[in-house]
Amino acid sequence: MILRLLQIVCLVSAVFYFGCQEQKASVNSGGTLNQQTVSQTDKTIVIAYYFHRTFRCPTCRAIEANAEQVIRKNFAQELADGRLTWMPFNLDEPGGQEFEKEFNISISTLVIAKMKGDNNTEYKKLEKVWDLLGDSDKFSQYITEEIKKYLQ
Repeated sequence: MILRLLQIVCLVSAVFYFGCQEQKASVNSGGTLNQQTVSQTDKTIVIAYYFHRTFRCPTCRAIEANAEQVIRKNFAQELADGRLTWMPFNLDEPGGQEFEKEFNISISTLVIAKMKGDNNTEYKKLEKVWDLLGDSDKFSQYITEEIKKYLQ
């Protein structure tokens, strides 16, 4: 319940921030580079995206940091051999609108996607991370199990 309230506060804060601030666009070279790498190959890979906005609350940042830690710890070999890619991406950057449409998202979201070449063959939004953030074991188990399903 508290995490849901924090999620709503993050969304309202972001809406307020964007209504009051002039936006600056900059290229997220990491995201662009990774997307180009995916499109240049015909092999199947899994991408763990963490989509976020420029303005983020502490909970959004904690989800990203904890998800990255889980992925780097539990999937070091898959990251090293290229079967899995970790890709945080700011939806306010160029290309963000396309990701919003493709994955039907508008707020900070962890998405696991299976890619074949430059085609997204399937994906899942891991929405339970908001509820599980306070329990590191369940948070880690949830992300790990979902990524394993996509790597099979």
